[in-house]
Amino acid sequence: MKKIVQLLLVTSILVIGSAFTLHAQNCYLDYYHLFSDRGASLIPDGTHDVVVTIREGSSADCYMARVQVKDNQLVSVDGVILQDGTVKKMGMKLSPKYSDPNNPAILHSEIVDGMSATLLSDGKQVNFFFIKQLNAKTKAYKKAPPVSSFNSK
Repeated sequence: MKKIVQLLLVTSILVIGSAFTLHAQNCYLDYYHLFSDRGASLIPDGTHDVVVTIREGSSADCYMARVQVKDNQLVSVDGVILQDGTVKKMGMKLSPKYSDPNNPAILHSEIVDGMSATLLSDGKQVNFFFIKQLNAKTKAYKKAPPVSSFNSK
């Protein structure tokens, strides 16, 4: 009986640990929830440094990237920002549905609450988060003390 309890305890720890590891590896969910909760201001035209999330299955990788915006639309991806601040082309092959047939180099991806629509690239899902336009964290309401704290007086 003692061995069964130990086995259940070890199994529970492994399951919980793997769930935390899976969540920690999915930075997309962290950014998605942050932007969903707080929203963002409209994105002005021009060049922006953003977080790009690249997902495949349940895992995600997040990098800094540089993009171009016009009329609240993501119009092009300059590339990923390297450690030294230079920008390297991403080499993404986006699905043709995001391109203007007259100019395939221009993307058409609307930005809502500081998040781009999900783009498909080589079977992977890609999103861009405009971190500099993220709304400030709102102040939380102060909780009232429990009624029982007044009964002792």
